Amino acid sequence: MFCPNCGEKLDDDTVFCTNCGAKIDEVGTDPDEGYTAPEPTFQTDARQRQQEYDKKPKKKKTGMIVLIVIIVLLTAAIVAGIVLFVIIQRDRSQQIADFRSVVRAFEDELDQSNYTSIQDEVSQLMQDCQKAIEDRAVDSIDGLEKRIDDLKARLETLTQEISSLEELRDTYRTMVDDQYYVPDDLSQYVQDVFDSLQQAIDDGAGDQLDNMKAQMEEMISGLETEDINFINSIKSAVDDLDLSGATDEEKSALDNYVNEIQQLIDSKTFQQAIERAQSYVDYANQVEQAILAREEEKRQSEEESRKESEEAEAAKRDYICPGSDSRYLTESDVSGLSDWELLLARNEIYARHGRKFDDPDIRAYFESKSWYNGTIDPDNFDASVFNVYEKANIEFIQEHEK
Repeated sequence: MFCPNCGEKLDDDTVFCTNCGAKIDEVGTDPDEGYTAPEPTFQTDARQRQQEYDKKPKKKKTGMIVLIVIIVLLTAAIVAGIVLFVIIQRDRSQQIADFRSVVRAFEDELDQSNYTSIQDEVSQLMQDCQKAIEDRAVDSIDGLEKRIDDLKARLETLTQEISSLEELRDTYRTMVDDQYYVPDDLSQYVQDVFDSLQQAIDDGAGDQLDNMKAQMEEMISGLETEDINFINSIKSAVDDLDLSGATDEEKSALDNYVNEIQQLIDSKTFQQAIERAQSYVDYANQVEQAILAREEEKRQSEEESRKESEEAEAAKRDYICPGSDSRYLTESDVSGLSDWELLLARNEIYARHGRKFDDPDIRAYFESKSWYNGTIDPDNFDASVFNVYEKANIEFIQEHEK
């Protein structure tokens, strides 16, 4: 488009010519095509009018700009507010999410712990945490996390105390099972003590550690006293035995038993001490039986010796000349014997070999002797059975017969 006044080429939306200042009411033609600009219709010079126009305040345009600026600022403020709101909400959501993770981690820790003794506090805290999450009350998160940390610290202490109770239970249970003998009259008492300790563990009563330890020590002390008394009562059975005839070896073995029993008592292994005490009594009884057996054997031996001596003496009394078959007789053996006794003394040598006698008096005499057993008739008797002593003694006696 062109200015109709001076022919200056203008933008399509131009209101005043930038060259001459004339108001553009209609579109001009290109001056190269022979266009002739019309005479100015203004009373003043167009340039002057443009300058005057430029001097006038542009109220309308300035107001528009202000309005636009205000709108832009308001829009920016709204956008900023929205962005800030979104950021705040996002931060709030993140805080809630982080807090939820903290609560879940605490719940997992609770699942692995015994918190019976602080059950009420834990339940109240979890309710408060759940409410804060549901209400998105981020302002209460710091306080709740502080309560969680406090309970964690208490839970850690409680867990250590419960662990100590469990260790106490296991230690004393092993001691009782492996070292002590529990008599029937104390078995219920021991069971009650362990039940009490287990109840403290189940209840999470860590503050009962010192009390339960004292009860355990009292129980062990009672068992120790009972076991020592029981051991001594077992050993006392040996006091009733007569072991004076024990051999040196047996006495040494008995002493070893006593020493071993005392060593076991000193090491507080009472079950083994009781077993050893019973073995000690059994061995002592065996020693006593062995002593009695030896004494009986000695008595029997002495009795047999006595009998043999008596029999020998009796046999000697049954013979007129004892030993005439095993030694040479002397004058002292035959001195003082009558003719009848000399006759019988000589025939004793024959009688020992079972010769019978025709003479009724002689036969009657030898048949009265326990050692005589006549089996050989006089005609069948063989004198070759005599030994040198007997042959010599027959001749010796015949020399003294009248």
